[in-house]
Amino acid sequence: MAEPWWRTGPQDVHRLEDRICSLYAERCHIDRDDNAIVLVNKARTVHVPAAWLAVLLVGPGSRITHPAVTLLADSGTAVCWVGEQGVRLYATGTSTARGSRLQLRQAWLVTRPKERVAVARRMYEMRFPGEDTTGLTLQQLRGREGTRIRRLYAKHSARTGVPWSKRDYKPGDAFAAGDDVNRLLSAANSALYGISHAAITGLGASPALGFVHTGNSLSFVLDIADLYKAEYTIPLAFDLAGHVR
Repeated sequence: MAEPWWRTGPQDVHRLEDRICSLYAERCHIDRDDNAIVLVNKARTVHVPAAWLAVLLVGPGSRITHPAVTLLADSGTAVCWVGEQGVRLYATGTSTARGSRLQLRQAWLVTRPKERVAVARRMYEMRFPGEDTTGLTLQQLRGREGTRIRRLYAKHSARTGVPWSKRDYKPGDAFAAGDDVNRLLSAANSALYGISHAAITGLGASPALGFVHTGNSLSFVLDIADLYKAEYTIPLAFDLAGHVR
């Protein structure tokens, strides 16, 4: 009797933690050869065992065959159609999550005020260790976070000599407003959102069910991306702006 389509087939012999985290492919033809996917461009041909891969990010200029998608689905490999260098997530295929356990848990936590604020506090502690968040409400956490981020901008401005006044962002056209450092922040954050979105979808969680952010189809994406801005995108943007000067 054939396995149902939603179950991982016999190729799924590796734990997710043992797999290659992700593979980004652009401007190539993606096909199948036995239990491997084949990436072909003018320069070379590369075989990748599907069961060793956690997520395949299909970038611009790529085309993928039906047999390749079938193999990836059977192997429990998530497929994400993304923008250049993974900056945008446009669509996804079947992920490694074959059940709804993670989404159900996420929904349970989000819809219970006590549990939701507990998760938000934990997220804040991950970003800014050493602070006591006991008893803080979501509004208080957001306010404290805003203060910390403003101080962080000022710190990196002093470190790099890059002038800073405020975060200037125009929804719908991130690069239309602001100076060099603001545009660099928008670009870096955009890449971080794409990576976070692909990871969340690949794990089988919901991008929409956020704990700090709410009311957006990408609320949880914003939550997860915020965990890394202080360490990665903010200092990087100021460093690059300093070199531009």
